[in-house]
Amino acid sequence: MITDRLIQSLQTHAFGESEKYNIPSKALVEYTNEKGQWLADKMHADKMIVLCGTLLMDCQLGCAFQEKRMKEHVEMGIKKAEELLLADKDITKEEKLNILACVREHHGTTKFSTLESEVCCNADCYKFVSTKGMIISIRYMRDSMDEMIKLFIDKVHEKWHALSFDICKKELEPQYKSILEFLQGF
Repeated sequence: MITDRLIQSLQTHAFGESEKYNIPSKALVEYTNEKGQWLADKMHADKMIVLCGTLLMDCQLGCAFQEKRMKEHVEMGIKKAEELLLADKDITKEEKLNILACVREHHGTTKFSTLESEVCCNADCYKFVSTKGMIISIRYMRDSMDEMIKLFIDKVHEKWHALSFDICKKELEPQYKSILEFLQGF
């Protein structure tokens, strides 16, 4: 069973990493949690699993960025998530496996293991395909303008193609097009 104690532990870790590395920013983690909960409600997914997934999916992104191991951040996140989940004796094996699927599949896959992992993936896409997510991302970006624009264009395309829910595509398509037009103007 997912307890309030576990959620508090995961929030402490996620927000501590945000404070330490500022990648992802606390505002972006909170926004992803918000979109994850909204989508979990719409799709009838387990909101506690989704909350754990959105807290953990980028839990090692800052460390990976600092160590110049960005391509390894998912594997690093899975390892850290396993460590954090093992520390809680109340969580069930099924819950743990579902949360780990959320971390592993948050960049998309050809076939999602669980509804909750698909929800987390779609929630993650809001970071770059929504106007609000883009503004939050720009606010905390430290790269040069050219590097930032290239990264954002790549991420906008990646996240648009990772979206799998029609409800998200319908909401985000106008924002996606506007964001791309804005970025390509540079």
